[in-house]
Amino acid sequence: MSFFSKLGENIILPQDVLIQSKETSVVPNAVNATIGIATDNKKALSLPSINEVIKELSTAEYLPYSPTPGLLKIRELWKEKILKENSTINSKYLSLPMVTTGITQGIDIVANLFSEKDDALLLPNLFWQNYAQIFTIKLGNNTGLSFDNNIYKYNQFDNENNFNLADFKHTLYNIKENKISIILNFPNNPTGYTPSTEELTQLVSIIDVFAKENPNKNLIIISDDAYFGLFFEENHKTPTLSATYRLADNNNCLVVKLDGITKEYYGWGLRVGFVTYYTSDDKLQKIALEKTQGYLRSTTSSPSNLSQQIALRLLESSQAKQEKTYNDNIIEERYHILKEAIAKYNLDNDVTILPFNSGYFFTIKMPEHIDAHKFRLKFLNDYKYGVYSMDDSHIRIAFSCLDKELIPDLIKNFKLCIKEFSK
Repeated sequence: MSFFSKLGENIILPQDVLIQSKETSVVPNAVNATIGIATDNKKALSLPSINEVIKELSTAEYLPYSPTPGLLKIRELWKEKILKENSTINSKYLSLPMVTTGITQGIDIVANLFSEKDDALLLPNLFWQNYAQIFTIKLGNNTGLSFDNNIYKYNQFDNENNFNLADFKHTLYNIKENKISIILNFPNNPTGYTPSTEELTQLVSIIDVFAKENPNKNLIIISDDAYFGLFFEENHKTPTLSATYRLADNNNCLVVKLDGITKEYYGWGLRVGFVTYYTSDDKLQKIALEKTQGYLRSTTSSPSNLSQQIALRLLESSQAKQEKTYNDNIIEERYHILKEAIAKYNLDNDVTILPFNSGYFFTIKMPEHIDAHKFRLKFLNDYKYGVYSMDDSHIRIAFSCLDKELIPDLIKNFKLCIKEFSK
């Protein structure tokens, strides 16, 4: 007999990014491009006004418990923000957001409220690994990161590096389970890809037709918008909700939006996220909110009042909005410098660079003769750049962590390191 429950037996602490980031930190003068934050001169890229915002707070404001669903004012402001960014949606169908302890808790909420054994999860083949940790046990898998049950993966890109709508459709139509959670993460972690307006429209149309053809199946469409707003190419800026909202016309579809302060306002450690429901079914919306509040009460009880008070003032501050735009422009500038460096050194002659146009990251598929893990270690120890080897074949690089003058050097040395492996 074990002291642990089934969850306790199967839960693990994934060590991949954590270990690789730690390995980078102990190498003298190494640049850490493994982690999902934005930095400037090795320090977090923050909003300068946050220090002034913090000074404004009194203990009477931030020491009391927050309401379980979060402060009403911040919830109302975030809903206004969503409506402004998605002008085509029906405001009546959009619930009042509920505050979560980061977007990760939002994912945990939708996994626990809507998924269980014999349900399905649909993901791209390259995804944020914590999805697996959160969902897999709920879906009846035996080990924390196995994919032997109920988890379906489509190839995000085809052989020509185009967004693979055909494989998305093929995979969706081959799911036998009657309840399907579909995670749409754009900009994507780890690839940094956001579909074009046309691709996103087609993607939603595939789901829409499937829902109509399968009225006995319930679909939960989860938009993980962690990197929302960091869109760098003109035809790849359509917010996911501006397309998925049409699915609410189907009574077997529930649209869920997950987002937060984390990346949008450079407040990673504040851990202020939101879960928002979009449905034409008033009763379903009401029940979803009630059950979300019940789940919050039985887990964290309430989100951090201090973090919310800080976030609230950032949302209300015109100065903070200007600073956010300034920081967004810094990330975009790094993106364009990266594109130029890749072209200058012809890196795509040596590796497969997966399409990217947004967010924090880009992903490289290594040649078959190079093990990504061994390459990462050599690149770290010999060239002083820390990157994340996701598996034997793929390396993710966070250009959000690279000061612009470092980017050409990284690409040049990445190419040199590849040549050493190819000798």
